[in-house]
Amino acid sequence: MDDYIFDEKEFLQLIQEARDEWLQAQNYFENVSDPELVDYAIYRAEAAKRRYMYLLKQARIYGLENHQVIQELEG
Repeated sequence: MDDYIFDEKEFLQLIQEARDEWLQAQNYFENVSDPELVDYAIYRAEAAKRRYMYLLKQARIYGLENHQVIQELEG
């Protein structure tokens, strides 16, 4: 872990991508019309949500404040 250099900008970008993935998965779930794809849509949305929540938790651990994350998401 000592070799890892934390890049705040890259990490905030990763959070943004995870949030976008979650929103896309939610949209897919809301619009899926084939009953055979409902389970997949649920799985995809839940997995994306958990990844996003994990990254937000890591942001707090790394000392990023909420306004930094929110600023990145809005910007």
